Amino acid sequence: MQPQLYRGEVWHGRCLPVQHQFRYRHAWVAISLPQQDVMQLRLAPGVRWQRRRHGPRDGSPLWPWLCQRLREHGVHEVGRIELHTLPAVLGYVFNPVSFYLVLDHDEQLRAVWVEVNNTFGAHHDYCLRHPDLAPIRPRDEFVAPKALQVSPFFQIEGDYRFRFQRDAGSGRFGVAIDYRRDGSRRDFAARQQGWPQAATAANVWRLVLSCASLTFAVWLRIHWQAWRLWRKGAPFFGKNGQVATPAPAGRSVTPINEHAIPSKIQRRAQP
Repeated sequence: MQPQLYRGEVWHGRCLPVQHQFRYRHAWVAISLPQQDVMQLRLAPGVRWQRRRHGPRDGSPLWPWLCQRLREHGVHEVGRIELHTLPAVLGYVFNPVSFYLVLDHDEQLRAVWVEVNNTFGAHHDYCLRHPDLAPIRPRDEFVAPKALQVSPFFQIEGDYRFRFQRDAGSGRFGVAIDYRRDGSRRDFAARQQGWPQAATAANVWRLVLSCASLTFAVWLRIHWQAWRLWRKGAPFFGKNGQVATPAPAGRSVTPINEHAIPSKIQRRAQP
């Protein structure tokens, strides 16, 4: 069984301290656990999903590890877990965030395990669920205190607001993330959505090449957008949260209009 291939796009909008936003086409894979809980899954020559990149990061099975972690958070009945992430290309991959969709035996979404990595080599996990483990609906919002310095332009403060959508009919997966430092104003927003692709030879190679380019493009885009942010006047924070590089003198600070932030990524038609 091969991983499910997804194609869509991602949008980022930084509201404070400066205005900055961008949109890119995006592609990724969805791994079904425990069915595909193996050391690695080959997509194409040089393109593989590798288990050692996730969870305990020692190559051990993800299913028992994650089920144990979920039980610690009160989630005891798990039918299947769907991991949305990027594969490795030539042994290299950087996943800023991976989403584990925790489904019950009726394929209803009951929890989401969020695995976050930063450019400093650290990582942190968030478990998002309702207190009564009710099914997660598209309008449901989950708040998690920020526990990891993800961007060097924000310190460890405030919280994230997550919303998820998984359509059982079309297979569409979407996630909306808002970051607020003071609990009221939105400082940063991210939107991602995509659709599963038919497993034709043309689609497999098209998406494999997309994943291959994205694996390296993610790293390049992070640094390119960081440079643009610094030029706009955003201060750069190091690992200890202190200002490592001051913003260029004379740059104005202009908040982005929050009404320009989409509640979800809009497309004219499914890709």
